[in-house]
Amino acid sequence: MAYGGLSSLTYTLEQLLKPNQFLICGSCTQHVESFYQSFCVLQVFLEDITKEAKDIETLKVIEGRIRDVIYKAEDKDDSSLRNIILADCEDDQQRACIFFNEELLKVEEDVDSLRKEVMQIEFNNHRNKSAELARTSSSPGKSSIEENMIVGMEDDFNTILDRLTAQTDELTFIPIFGMGGIGKTTLARKVYDDSSIRSRFDKHAWVTISEEYNERQMLLEISSSITGRNQEMSNDQLMEVVYRGLKGRRFLIVIDDIWSADTWDQMQRIFPNDGNKSRILLTTRLKYVADYVSCPDFPPHCKSFLSLEDSWNLFTEKIFQKDPCPALLEEIGKPIVHQCRGLPLSIVVVAGLLGKMDPTHDNWKRVEGNVNSFFGTVSERCQSTLSLSYSYLPQYLRACFSILEVF
Repeated sequence: MAYGGLSSLTYTLEQLLKPNQFLICGSCTQHVESFYQSFCVLQVFLEDITKEAKDIETLKVIEGRIRDVIYKAEDKDDSSLRNIILADCEDDQQRACIFFNEELLKVEEDVDSLRKEVMQIEFNNHRNKSAELARTSSSPGKSSIEENMIVGMEDDFNTILDRLTAQTDELTFIPIFGMGGIGKTTLARKVYDDSSIRSRFDKHAWVTISEEYNERQMLLEISSSITGRNQEMSNDQLMEVVYRGLKGRRFLIVIDDIWSADTWDQMQRIFPNDGNKSRILLTTRLKYVADYVSCPDFPPHCKSFLSLEDSWNLFTEKIFQKDPCPALLEEIGKPIVHQCRGLPLSIVVVAGLLGKMDPTHDNWKRVEGNVNSFFGTVSERCQSTLSLSYSYLPQYLRACFSILEVF
């Protein structure tokens, strides 16, 4: 990507400009200094232009241009420096240095052209920001939107609520299953944070398992929730602390994102069954795990996709809160929502992106063009949706993600 290439190239140029290094001659140093300053300006520009990320297509174009110039400069830089380093005598080194200088001059034309493009884009951005400020200066700012929004989950919420408050005395396990991004964790969190639920239990704990089960981490999280402090102990000692901390008390434990029956077999040993209406709420993507965990009287609860109406309500609440969606945007917004196929994660991500943009027909149309390409399985659509968020990350985080992808 452009930012990563810029970082690498500016670092190389910075090394060439250090005092007491005699790899390049004085005439070359002047051009290297000029390129270094130009590339630093481009680096700052890329950081600034992605902070608001209002026009991703323009960003892609300018990134492509910067990337082309960087690769060309880096290629010439590396090959020319190699010739200088490998020169056998002073005359060869001098010729290699002259060649390096000539190559830098060729790249300088591309850099100047690119700098003009950058200045033009900056000018357009400042002009657009001024126009936006004039339009919105008299409008009150939007308050933050509640993250635990459960639009379309009311029936699920009431079902789980009924199961948690049932008159069954035995320790009861209540699994919620469904594919990733369907809203299992959001539903569980809404239930867990509900004041009427919390008041029914003496002890509460939330632990996230994920695909790779870490027993010690799980024990530390539950122990910390129960005792209010972290404890340096062995796993066996932590198990005893958890068991004793829950013994005789009515507790609610949420085990989020459990992936295997074996994991459940290892975990359930630490939960006492005192016949006092204690409950354990679990979320999982796998039906066989939900079936394995559930009690006969409490079959697994399947978290399903949102209806089109609920999808639209979630979408508009995320962007406009309680305000109605403008009619001009509604006619393009509903096809966008339809493409999300009722998957809350996709809806929230797309709505989050649109919320960062000016609410114009052109901006929404561009997003619709991306969403319309999300065909294939639901998982593929979800992955494509999340890839949009990558495009709106700050440049330094995008570089970080690109490096992590190698691993």
